[in-house]
Amino acid sequence: MKKFAIFSIMVVGILILIGCKGQVSIDEAYNAIRPVKQLELPDQITENLVIIINNVADEGSSYKNDIDLFINDHKINPDWLVSNTQNKYVYKLRMRPGYYKINALYNAYIGWGEDKYKIISEDLIRVQHDQRTVVTADIVKKPNGEPVNKTMYFSTKLEDFSSRGSYDESKTPLKMPQKPSDSDMITLQINTVPEHAQIIVDDKVVGQSPLRYDVSRSSDHVVQVSAEGYRTKTKFIDRTKMGAKDIFLVVQELERE
Repeated sequence: MKKFAIFSIMVVGILILIGCKGQVSIDEAYNAIRPVKQLELPDQITENLVIIINNVADEGSSYKNDIDLFINDHKINPDWLVSNTQNKYVYKLRMRPGYYKINALYNAYIGWGEDKYKIISEDLIRVQHDQRTVVTADIVKKPNGEPVNKTMYFSTKLEDFSSRGSYDESKTPLKMPQKPSDSDMITLQINTVPEHAQIIVDDKVVGQSPLRYDVSRSSDHVVQVSAEGYRTKTKFIDRTKMGAKDIFLVVQELERE
C-alpha cells in the first residue's frame, strides 16, 4: 500500500511537470521560449510580437477579472502591476522568428466563484524579424460580466515597424493619438432590438443601447452589439457615408441563438 502511494505521488509530479513548463517574464521570453518551428535568425530582434486583450476588467460586474497568457505553454508574467480594474492587457515581446502557440485564460468572477474561459488561436502564430505581429482578442461580455462566447479567438495582423499604434494607453504608448477637433466629431445614435444590448465601439465598451456616442468622422468605425440569448453582431461604419451630418443613425436587430 505504501509503495502504491509513493508511486501515485511520483505519477502526479510527472504529470504536473509535463503540463506546465514554468512561468517567465516578458523580458525573459526571448531566451526562455523557442518557437515550435524556427525561421532564420537575424542578428538583432526588436519588439516583434504584441498581444492585446481588450475589455478584461472594470469597476462594475467585471471587477477583479484578469488574464493568464501562455506562449508555447509558458505562462507570461506582465511587466506592469495589474490592478483589479485593468481593462486592457498589452504584452510587447521580443521573440525569435518562428511559429508559436498562443492562448490565454480569462478568469472571471461570476456569482460566488471564479470561472475560466479560453482565448485561443486556430493556427500557430507566425512571428517575423522584419515585421511586427499584432495578436488581438476582444472580450464581449453580458451585463453580469460573463463572456458571451465560452471560447474566444485571437485575430492576427502584421505591421511594419514604421507603423506605430497606441497599444497601451496605461503605460508607455508608442504614439499618442491627437484629440480630434469638435468639427471632426459626429454622434452615433445606436438603437438595437432588443434594447439594453452591450455596445462596443472600436474595441471600447461604451454602454448599453439606446445610446449616443461621439466619434471622429474622418475614420471608419466598428460597432459590436451583444445581448444574452442573442447572436453577437458587428457593423462596419464607412466614413464616406457620414457626410456632413451631425448625427449618424445605427440600427441593429439581433437574432436569437
